[in-house]
Amino acid sequence: MSKSCREFVGKFYTWYLANALKPNRFSDSDIALKSRPYLFSPDLVLKLKEDSDAQKKAGSDLVSLDADPFLGADGPAERYIVERIMIKDGKCWAEVHGVRERKEGETAEVTPELMLKGGRWVFVNFYFPSPSDPKAVNLLSGLKALREFRKEYGPGTDKKPSTPDSHQP
Repeated sequence: MSKSCREFVGKFYTWYLANALKPNRFSDSDIALKSRPYLFSPDLVLKLKEDSDAQKKAGSDLVSLDADPFLGADGPAERYIVERIMIKDGKCWAEVHGVRERKEGETAEVTPELMLKGGRWVFVNFYFPSPSDPKAVNLLSGLKALREFRKEYGPGTDKKPSTPDSHQP
């Protein structure tokens, strides 16, 4: 199981990075969700599309994630290496390290959480940097905080979500 999870995550980041480095008129995550929605859980697809749609409606007001949901706040690295794999209860967590200036980061930049569905892995959440870090932010919680913030304040406010870094992976 760990080998197939490692390969799945590695292939995704190779593909995603190649797209992230190209000039696109849509966000890289929107392209991933549109061209390969089967790689993600239906819940994650729904919440990311909701966040993207809210940003489109808000125009220049930032009401959505202000970082890439799969790479984090540091943006694209030169490449990504899947390091430690943890398997528990049919789920996989894969620590992904970025390579910057030809040097692999000492810690994970992101740790995707995956589960087997129909015999194949799908992404269900992303942790920045990892779920074992008490200061880690996870994508689904950040999206929930943003949704609640938009519901309460709407676009165009100077207020910020109350949870520190909840809007930023």
